Amino acid sequence: DRFRITHTGTIFGRRDPTPFLRALARVEGDIVARFVGDFRDRDRAVIAELGLDDRVELIPYLPRHEALALQRDSDALLLLVPTGDGRGRFVVTTKIFEYLAAGRPILAAVPEDGAAAALLRETGAGVVAPPEDEGAIAEALAGLVGAWSEGSLNGITLAPEVRERLSRRSRIERFAELMRSLP
Repeated sequence: DRFRITHTGTIFGRRDPTPFLRALARVEGDIVARFVGDFRDRDRAVIAELGLDDRVELIPYLPRHEALALQRDSDALLLLVPTGDGRGRFVVTTKIFEYLAAGRPILAAVPEDGAAAALLRETGAGVVAPPEDEGAIAEALAGLVGAWSEGSLNGITLAPEVRERLSRRSRIERFAELMRSLP
């Protein structure tokens, strides 16, 4: 009945859901944003301040298999990577690989010139918006909600060779090769 966008994992450090929450407040439609894991008191205050209590679900930690099932039971997934004085450009969290495996479109509020954005562009798995730009995030969210309303929001399917290259086994093998190559 409602467009469901889900973020799994703890919100901590410089990771800030405020631009997304402000974007959510701007976008029309029957939308629920689900945050699974820990959520700071200051972020709860933003939800209240924006009047989003009926559009945000805060779900405590879940066992991993339940969190993964919730990802697959979403219309889209939310990835938050802060700019972090430029360091965010190099961050590719394990969450992105879980999200790709879930096969749902990803709204990635990540540095546009970063590694996570490049991976999403390469795979065609989502839409990228700068993490602090609530206007761009709102536009991306509205696009996803619009496609969902029209019945054209499809899941993502990775090509078999891309799926293999991004698999945990393949990435561990590449890491092991790198370690063996060190003097």
